[in-house]
Order: sequence, then structure tokens, then C-alpha cells
Amino acid sequence: DTVALYSGTMGKKQGLELLAAAAERLQGLPGLVFVFCGNGPGREQLETSCRHLPNVRFLDLQPPEHLGALLDMADIHLLPQQAGAADLVMPSKLTGMLASGRPVVATSAEGTEIARVVRERGVIVPPGDVDALVGAIRELAADDNMRARLGANARAYAERHLSRDVVLARFEKELCELVDGTG
Repeated sequence: DTVALYSGTMGKKQGLELLAAAAERLQGLPGLVFVFCGNGPGREQLETSCRHLPNVRFLDLQPPEHLGALLDMADIHLLPQQAGAADLVMPSKLTGMLASGRPVVATSAEGTEIARVVRERGVIVPPGDVDALVGAIRELAADDNMRARLGANARAYAERHLSRDVVLARFEKELCELVDGTG
């Protein structure tokens, strides 16, 4: 099977209703399974919306020691956001998604930091656009080579920009610049 994974908090800013709509529209696509992992105030409604869908599975939030295996289970990571939410903060879960070496489908407006980071490492679709989300998932599910290329780009980006050593070195440099008065 090809696994499209959403993992994380199930709240209002995520736009989870879009995931339910996409899973419903793609339920006839052979071999595509949606896995929704996490807890939060939006989970009950998502479960209710997906109750009749044979292509959807739910998992509870996994302990930290299982996070790597969970992220590696995905063939496609799903990063839905409500319109405007993507402008506020970069989701920390994106780091793990990229590091897993799998492509990301993110709902984000052009010009946001999320769109900049995900471009060439996945597919950006407009927030709230279920047709675009369905199309992106369908395209990635059907194209192993595209998933491999975008996933390799994702992993390379994570190694170059998001590893602990790189982040700490950048932080140290910025602190030194502030102390020296050059920043």
C-alpha cells in the first residue's frame, strides 16, 4: 500500500476536514491508505467523518521512541493548514517529515515560509482546495519516481539546514554577531 500520513495535533488550525474530504474522494484508488495519527479536539469529528471509509486508519499519538518508525511508514506526508495559519508559525513536525526522506503535501499560500521549504521537496496546494489536495495525493501515489526524487530532496534539505549541528552553529554565529555588534 501507499500510505498518506498525517501525524500530530488534531486541532482547528490544521484543516482536518480537508483530509476527510480527500480520503473520501480517493477511497476508490487501489492501494492508497490514509493514516491519521494523533489526538486533540478535532479527532472525534475527523473519526466521525471517516467512519465509513475503508481506506482510513487511526492511531493514537505515538511515544517519542516510535516517532522515527511512524514517519518512515509514510510514503506521503500530509501537512494541512487553515488559510492564514501557515503565515503564523513554521510547524515543528515539518522537520521530521523532511528528515524521513518522504515528500510532503502541504496546504499553504504561495510566498509563505512553508511553501518555500516544501517546494522541490513535495507539493504545495492552496489551503482549503480539496481538488488540488486530491490531485497532489493522486499524482504522488501513482509516481514512485517522483516520490523518490522529492523525498531525496527533502532528506538532503533536512541534513543541510535542519540537523542539530547546523542549527546550533547558525545560532552560535548569530549570538556572536549580536555580542560583537555586527548583527
